[in-house]
Amino acid sequence: MDYTPQEIAVIRRAIAPPPPKPPEEVIEAMRPSVGAPVPEHMPPFWKLSDLEMPLFMRLTADPVVKVLSRYAFFPEVYGPLQSGQELPFLEFSGRARGMVAILRYQDRSIVIKPWQNSREDQISSIAGEMEVGPRQLESLPGYLTEEFVPGMFFTDLPEKALTDDFLNTVGSNVGTIIRRLHQRDIYYNDVTFSDPRGRSHLIVERDGSCKLIDFGISILLDRHPAFNREEVHNFVRTLPMYRIFRGMAEEESQMEQFLEDYSNKLGISSKQEIMSRDLAFAREGLNMAARRMGDRIMEPVKEAFVHAYMG
Repeated sequence: MDYTPQEIAVIRRAIAPPPPKPPEEVIEAMRPSVGAPVPEHMPPFWKLSDLEMPLFMRLTADPVVKVLSRYAFFPEVYGPLQSGQELPFLEFSGRARGMVAILRYQDRSIVIKPWQNSREDQISSIAGEMEVGPRQLESLPGYLTEEFVPGMFFTDLPEKALTDDFLNTVGSNVGTIIRRLHQRDIYYNDVTFSDPRGRSHLIVERDGSCKLIDFGISILLDRHPAFNREEVHNFVRTLPMYRIFRGMAEEESQMEQFLEDYSNKLGISSKQEIMSRDLAFAREGLNMAARRMGDRIMEPVKEAFVHAYMG
């Protein structure tokens, strides 16, 4: 990859923050010939197609860019490529709208994904520093670049591993994670042990150590009781009543009024009341997990969770 520092800066400005979908006329202009498909690796660079056509054409033909697209220019990828390290294997996770890119090297993997809210990078950095979430790496505006957390979903753990001691360890670790997040004014606001499909954002390793991934709808309560519209939306979107109301609302103005009303309700709630929903998520998720894994898992996990959370 032979690009000057100035060209790298131009490319990074074009891809970060994530640009919107290209207009149809731009998509048409990106075709190498009439009727030919648009090169799959090029849409992220469409902002270059007007003012930087020579650079745009070089990207079109670059074999590394053909494999990695925009991800070739992220600091954690571009630096190693410049040092002669191997090309990582790029794959996409279906979670988070298929926008989670996993780049796998022989000795490590990293994750690159767009922000889901304007404070996700700040929240994720705090969680990473506390070692309760993925360690955050140098990235570009609008994206997170983080370590890949190995392990499996709680509900995917093999039955032979589910001893009382192991379940106690997991429960204690999750309780400690939630307590430490709450001490830093972070309301996680998402599934821990399981959702109805057996998925969650809790990753468990063989020794029972745990981390939470994906802080996309988490809320930092440092400005409580003031909340912006994004934070109110993140809070209510996990409520069953919100999904029902959204299905019934005929106009967007009705949703705006719903969020305005709920903003007032949220403003008079204490931090403790808000964060107690994380405990409800844990309880509900453990019940869902028990339907798949058997009721015997509940008491060891619950007892250790409560003891660890209470400190």
